Amino acid sequence: MKRKSIPVLLLALLLAFSLGTGAMAAGSTTATVPVTLTVSNEYRAVNVTVPASLPVYVINGTVVVANNAMITNNSRIGAVRVTGLSVTDGAYKVTAYNSFSGSKSIALKINGCPTVGAGSVPIKSTSFPEIRPQGHLLLKYYAKISGDTENVENLQAASVVFTISVVS
Repeated sequence: MKRKSIPVLLLALLLAFSLGTGAMAAGSTTATVPVTLTVSNEYRAVNVTVPASLPVYVINGTVVVANNAMITNNSRIGAVRVTGLSVTDGAYKVTAYNSFSGSKSIALKINGCPTVGAGSVPIKSTSFPEIRPQGHLLLKYYAKISGDTENVENLQAASVVFTISVVS
């Protein structure tokens, strides 16, 4: 029995070395691997410029506002739209534009949308259409200031908050 097992063992060793030697004989190999790209643009940052302020001047009882206030869409792709507008009290109390009254009060109408008091301003989509990439929306605004206004300069009478969203 021992005689048969020695040649079998030698044959098995020879076979094992011959298989391993074939793989070692190749000096190098190349492999092509695909690059799988997935792009998901579900999130797009809003890149806009809004006015630093909406100036209101009262000159001898006449209210004067800026005529160059605008929101600019700085994005190269994708439109944006004003989806919310609110006005909060500052040094003056925000009141209703259409029924203006009160002491030390202010009321605004921005793109045809009047304040109804402090807080959210009802807006119309036609008043705030979408702003195309690299485009702008002119802000046409009016103000009413109570007659008891004293001489002041650069007083923050109220704050306007624009909510701007991506148009999908």
